[in-house]
Amino acid sequence: MLLSRTKPTIISPLASLPVQHCRRQLQPRVLRAQSLASFPSKRSPGTVLSAGERRLSTWSIAAVAAPPALQAPIYAKEYPLRGGSSVSFEVQETEQGDQVITLRTSVPGKLVLHWGVEGGDFSHKSGWVLPPDSCRPEGTVQYKKRALQTPFKNLGEDQELTLRFPSSDTFDYLNFVIKETATNSWYDALGSNFHVPLRLALSSMAEMTVDDEVFIPEGQLPDVPQELCGIWSYIQWEAAGCPNRSQGDSDAAYQDAIQDLKNHLRKGTDLSELWKVARGEVKYADFVGQKGKAQTNGSGPAAPPRETPRLPEELVGLQAYLLWEKAGKPDGADFSNDARQALERQLASGSSVQDLEKALHAPAAEPAKPPPPQEQEQEKEQDKEAPQAQEERPPPPPPKQEQAQLGQSTDVSARDPLSFIKSSAPLLSADKKQAPARPLGPLEDAAGRDDTCVWQRTFGMGDKSELLATVRQSEGKKGPLSLDLVTDAAAPLVLHWGVRKGGRGDWSKPSEKLWPSDSTKATDTAIDSPFQTGSGEDFYAEASGDRVPLQRLHLQVPGDHSLAGITFVLRSKDNSRWWRDGGSNFLIPLPGAPGAKADNAAGAFEDDLSRTIVDCEVNSGAWTLMHRYNKAADLLSETLSRGDGEGLTDAMARIYVWLRYSAARQLTWQKNYNTQPRILGEAQRRLTEQIAQAHGKTGGEAQEWVRSMLGTVGRGGNAQAVRDEILHIMHRNHIGEKRGTWMEDWHQKLHNNTTPDDIAICEAYIAFLEGGGDNGAYWRVLSDAGVTRERLESFDRAIKVEPEDYPDKRGALINDFRSYLGILKSVHSGADLNASAQAAGDKLPGGVKGYLGYVQSHQGDHIILPLIENAVEARTELAPALSGNRDLLYLDLALENVVRAAAERGTGAAGGGAGAMIGPLLQNLVLSTGDNEELCYCLKAWSDLPKDVCFGQYPTKEHALKAAAVIDRIRRAIATVSDRVSGRIDPIATSFGKAFGVEDWYVELFAEEVVRGGPAFALSLVLSAVEPTLRAAAELGAWQLISPVNAVGRVVVAAGLHEVQDNVYEEPTVLLAKRVTGEEEVPEGAVAVLTPDAPDVLSHVSVRARNMKVLFAICHDEGPLKEIEALAGKAISLQTSSAGGVTWETVDEAQLSPAATNGSNGSGPKQPKKKALKVKVPQWCGKWAVGMNDYKDGIVGAKSKNIAGLRGKLPDSIGLPPSVTVPFGAFEEALGASENKQVKQRLEEAIAAIPETHAEEALKRCHSIAMEVQTPPKLQQELAAAMKEAGIPVPDSEDRWQQALTALKGVWASKYNERAMLSMRKVGLDFRDLRMAVLVQRVVPAAYAYVIHTENPTNNSPDEVFAEVVMGLGESIVSGLVPGAALSFKAPKTALDKPQVMAFPSKGEGMYVPESLIFRSDSNGEDLEGYAGAGLYDSITMDSTETRKVDYGADRLLTDEGFRNELLAKIAKVGAAVEDALGSAQDIEGCVEEDGSVTVVQTRPQH
Repeated sequence: MLLSRTKPTIISPLASLPVQHCRRQLQPRVLRAQSLASFPSKRSPGTVLSAGERRLSTWSIAAVAAPPALQAPIYAKEYPLRGGSSVSFEVQETEQGDQVITLRTSVPGKLVLHWGVEGGDFSHKSGWVLPPDSCRPEGTVQYKKRALQTPFKNLGEDQELTLRFPSSDTFDYLNFVIKETATNSWYDALGSNFHVPLRLALSSMAEMTVDDEVFIPEGQLPDVPQELCGIWSYIQWEAAGCPNRSQGDSDAAYQDAIQDLKNHLRKGTDLSELWKVARGEVKYADFVGQKGKAQTNGSGPAAPPRETPRLPEELVGLQAYLLWEKAGKPDGADFSNDARQALERQLASGSSVQDLEKALHAPAAEPAKPPPPQEQEQEKEQDKEAPQAQEERPPPPPPKQEQAQLGQSTDVSARDPLSFIKSSAPLLSADKKQAPARPLGPLEDAAGRDDTCVWQRTFGMGDKSELLATVRQSEGKKGPLSLDLVTDAAAPLVLHWGVRKGGRGDWSKPSEKLWPSDSTKATDTAIDSPFQTGSGEDFYAEASGDRVPLQRLHLQVPGDHSLAGITFVLRSKDNSRWWRDGGSNFLIPLPGAPGAKADNAAGAFEDDLSRTIVDCEVNSGAWTLMHRYNKAADLLSETLSRGDGEGLTDAMARIYVWLRYSAARQLTWQKNYNTQPRILGEAQRRLTEQIAQAHGKTGGEAQEWVRSMLGTVGRGGNAQAVRDEILHIMHRNHIGEKRGTWMEDWHQKLHNNTTPDDIAICEAYIAFLEGGGDNGAYWRVLSDAGVTRERLESFDRAIKVEPEDYPDKRGALINDFRSYLGILKSVHSGADLNASAQAAGDKLPGGVKGYLGYVQSHQGDHIILPLIENAVEARTELAPALSGNRDLLYLDLALENVVRAAAERGTGAAGGGAGAMIGPLLQNLVLSTGDNEELCYCLKAWSDLPKDVCFGQYPTKEHALKAAAVIDRIRRAIATVSDRVSGRIDPIATSFGKAFGVEDWYVELFAEEVVRGGPAFALSLVLSAVEPTLRAAAELGAWQLISPVNAVGRVVVAAGLHEVQDNVYEEPTVLLAKRVTGEEEVPEGAVAVLTPDAPDVLSHVSVRARNMKVLFAICHDEGPLKEIEALAGKAISLQTSSAGGVTWETVDEAQLSPAATNGSNGSGPKQPKKKALKVKVPQWCGKWAVGMNDYKDGIVGAKSKNIAGLRGKLPDSIGLPPSVTVPFGAFEEALGASENKQVKQRLEEAIAAIPETHAEEALKRCHSIAMEVQTPPKLQQELAAAMKEAGIPVPDSEDRWQQALTALKGVWASKYNERAMLSMRKVGLDFRDLRMAVLVQRVVPAAYAYVIHTENPTNNSPDEVFAEVVMGLGESIVSGLVPGAALSFKAPKTALDKPQVMAFPSKGEGMYVPESLIFRSDSNGEDLEGYAGAGLYDSITMDSTETRKVDYGADRLLTDEGFRNELLAKIAKVGAAVEDALGSAQDIEGCVEEDGSVTVVQTRPQH
């Protein structure tokens, strides 16, 4: 169905008249077809006019005296498309009767019209047909015998195509979509074809009256908004009782809703009236009733009677069961007709389906009153007439599988992405402070500190009382065991207990030697031992000022015992109450039992939560899903009452991992215990409500894990119906309860232990029936769900036979089991969409219904984009109401699953056009993530991009560059999410998996599968599909060369460059490092570094790689890196090209020999051996601070001298900051002062202890000691005087001076860092010879910071300036502390006014500092010729530097092209001016203030 956004124009004699006027003119009479013999015909004599021509002429007769020659357009319309484009078409007729259709569109790219026609002489009213060759324009090709494809003609800004249909060919409609071939993007009408009415359709649209009723023609109808269609569909589904529907039924219902809306509009209902119903201002039932009344009171045809809601089959089954029970359960009796009639009478009397459901499911519902005698007699007569067997219902055809298509965006409402940022988590500690103190709390703490305590656990007993059990063992854990139980329960208790042997679950009678005093035999296998009370201090505890009495019991077990554990329950002395552990027996495992290695698996865990979980799973004799769910609810409640902060997050993750192992069938679902469905449902309800409460009390990452728990547990629902309805189905279809048949075996399994496996079994049986009794289909569905034959046969009530087919009942059984599947999903599968929507009911926020209605009707649709958008918008509307609401959380999970499935289904088909999915998929991830601030900024950055990118069109080069930067930022955010998830749960899954005995392969894949099943993975797939198109449009290759040299070496793969930076490779090595931040050191022996990471081109590691002549390249395509990774351990030759590419080939091992490389990287002729470097060790000049006039060799470093050397040599538009320097030797002089004698001695000892490798910790110790140096008072005095003379603000308080001197000492101490030591060692320098001067400047308040290389390092061109620009301080470029790329550009020195952007910024943060001072390192080892020493030491601000989120998308740097070009040209000119002033290529740092003034803060030689 076509949902247009703009009204079509029907250009006809009455087109200019308003609809109301047309009604008045035409209402008195009925327009009918009349003879046309008196009118001239365009056809030859004897030709019969078509019905279409007769109708068109009839229309003309009603308005004018003679039919006009239709040369002007008779129909015109325009549709908006995504990305701000549109498509329009006009229908015209020539004088000869030919019909001409002109289509125009502003969509860019290479376009084809994908089209066909419908109806007319071909009489194919239901679908496309291909017109004859005479209708096909030049260039048309046939597509798979289903459609034609005709190229558009490019007219510049627009593209056009003309179709001409001869008068001899008549069609009803032209159907088409548009395809952009470069990106494989499709443009359609909201998931449907564009539908252009031609002669026959136009003429039928013109008929406006039927007898006395006037209808608005199709072309005059207002547009029906998609949101209204979705809400209408949802309201009608609700009114029908929220029935379970197949996907085909849902699709049909959605189309019916659209047609219903159009019918109301045709009959004059205003759109605003329909919106009132949609918003809940008018009840749907009242609206339908009013419309019906209005129509029956008029002279027009009567409205159809109000539709009775559909009666769900499960309610009929439940009512039939109750009637069957009431009748004494007669064999083979079928009460379904009686049940149906009784329920239909209640519906007719005004009851809703929900009322019936509530009454039937109520545990103590009163039986319905029997109908009056007269009605009973009528029912009996009806029963006599009714056939005994149900009428055969043919099975529906299997759903048609269509190839996924992207579809047209629905242009959902724009939202502020930053409004999605979630606030910090609630402080559970505040709740904890308000909670009363626990009497057993101090005893727990004492047990935790006791080294002899080998096991402890606290059990909740309800009524706020608890039981603490501890096991202690002294003598090196080889002596006797002391078991102590203590409780604060008020009622006197008795321990009813036995022992377990050899890991078995059976109780055994304990030896009398183990009996405590006053114990008595209870049964042949159990003993009763009363708890003891007393008046001593051990029998009381303090809690909130109250003295609480305790009960205690002690058992002693010999060290040489052979027991697996003590198993028990508790009872009150008067036998009025019993206590169990979540539905099973309590268990205390005993260490040291021979042959029972699994019993002590809990001992490997340090936290009580994990020990409890493992105890239950490994040591419980009877254990089912019901027990697990009850225990999980208890542990969740206990954890929330005690934990906060990081401990709470970890605990939530542990419970999630446990429940996921269960949901994945890696833990037993039934062991030595049968659970009725009703009891299982209650355990599910209890756990899921506890999870919902936890969701409302947590936030951030902890809340993520809580929400994920719901996906592992079914909601519970009407679990009793699982047991009852299978029996009703058998009775209704006269299938006997015969043991050994498949149906009866499954019935018995359901009766005793229903589990989530039953969903797969039901789906498999439906597939079996739909396949006409196909066993292969049955086993395929089971296999896909992970249910094997062995698993079926392992059930306590095993299923060992093949399913039976009932050909005469097949249709009825399919319908029955589809309804039954809904029951199973409502119990076991919380994330089922329809079950979740039904359960949410009146809790749904009003804004959800329209989107949800669309999703319910299209969740399996092959049109992907509108489905994703509507599902995400539904989630967005749900978000404010989610906290603590179980049913809405389940619906949110179901919608997330719809999004993920649709994205995975559509990514491959969408190609480059998949970019349209990035926005909604990113919003989907934002909604699912707890700590989502960076993701929200990513979403804003994507939303701020030009529309051609956001809507998946082929972009311009600049737009593609901007998009590539945003995608880089999104990828890093996704990686952070993925790493956090894996880092959290992988260790938990590994330890739990080992304890549970899970197979190794599943444990290894656990974390990966969690990530792949989450919303980040679907987004990652789409990014991978989009990137090739964007990089091609941006003219970017797969490789980005940072240091372009050739190299030969052996391939070594490293997780991160930081991990191998202190390695010394004995042969030339090509490092493939998967993580590079920018602050690492290139290890000795490395000749190439390849990485998928993207450090700045001017970061420290990039500069050092270039100075060391090491190939450094980034690869943005995982394919080449995988190929190189596969060559690990082999020798390869890497060649770079002038176009920025990298090629490689394997080479002979001999090329790695010292003789072949002679110390070079193997890329060219042998290099002469480098001259050993030497560094002069300057002495202290006798001053603590010097001004710029005293900057001389041996006193200050190159940074200070270069700044001073620029004075008077730069244009007035380039500023230089006033500077003073603390000279070389000042640190050593201060260290030698008497007050620092001990510090000096300790520092010398620490330096002597530095190892040759892995020196990081030793250097940290040196750094820490150096920070203890006391600065001489004279240093502060001289520094203050020099700063005042230079015009630098002087600290105005003692506290501020302490901050300044701490920063100064931090620069001194930065000489003790691993990168610097390794770098100096590689060139033969002793880091102890390094002396550190410190350049002091005022921090320039930077709007932007820049780093310039006056020779382009990416291509080694001396004719180009290369620079990078960021918001905030330049440290975010050079330090590697802020991931992502800066804005980079180049400019030819002959045309500095024409900068060319090479990459837009992708950094998510900027570095900022308030008005302050900066202390810059200025050592004697940073700028030696042939030594890449730049950036090895710290520059520190007096005030703390902070990182803030940055929004480049809203900054003029990206939004204002004129401003950007002016700024970049200004920066390029700074580089050229500094190079001219100093006479060599320079590495320059500087900043731009808000007013546009430019400052150079430091410069050094580039080489």
